[in-house]
Amino acid sequence: MAKRSAFNRVMGRAARGPVNLGVLGASLVGAAALGLWPLAAIGGAAYAALVASDVTSAAFRRRVLSGRTVVALPEPETLADPEVRAAVSAIRAARLEVDRVITSIPERVQRNVRGALAAIEELEQHGAALAGRGEELSRYLASVDVPAATASASALGLRAAAASDPAAQGDYEHAAAAALERVQALRDIGAARERTLAHLARIASAMQGVPPKLVRLRALDDAASDALTDSVGSELQRMNIDLRAFEDTLQALTEVTP
Repeated sequence: MAKRSAFNRVMGRAARGPVNLGVLGASLVGAAALGLWPLAAIGGAAYAALVASDVTSAAFRRRVLSGRTVVALPEPETLADPEVRAAVSAIRAARLEVDRVITSIPERVQRNVRGALAAIEELEQHGAALAGRGEELSRYLASVDVPAATASASALGLRAAAASDPAAQGDYEHAAAAALERVQALRDIGAARERTLAHLARIASAMQGVPPKLVRLRALDDAASDALTDSVGSELQRMNIDLRAFEDTLQALTEVTP
């Protein structure tokens, strides 16, 4: 029963895959517009082949069965931070372009790039998670006055140095140390936000580079096509590994943010 349930989950995700549905939809629209119904049959066969490719892919099955919640990219207008909003808009536009190009390349190439497309889907999910974290960090930073916190810590340090009573001096020193820790935490949050924006830019840039590489595959023979596809897929997978590590660090930071 468990095996059947797992298979149904994998099959359902593959059948609903945006690229797979895009190929099927494009063939149906083209067939209706041109009156060439054999084109619809070809598109159906390509859709079935892509679904089968997903179902037989170990990486795809692991991703579906891992239990990780799939997070969709937020709508840009829901984001308050203008830099996060711009980054999300760039990622969404890049993904739409990837899907558009996929539907226009030969079926042979589509089959070859399944691994790379799986990595793109994971990149998009990382982008969604990072956008949410970045928005949290920005919201918190907007609620505090970092220069005032820095000035307060400096003032407490001066009062500790000027105090003549040893007990008072000790209390001022403790207060100054706590204030300095707060300032450092705020700086760490600012740095984490900046790294988040950099990772979002990296995701958008990587996804923007995929469509021209896919188009270039048309002009290559099978051996060269396979080599380039493996290169693209490996590059995207390395990015995913880096982003997973950063997300773990960022999650720990946002969980302790007041």
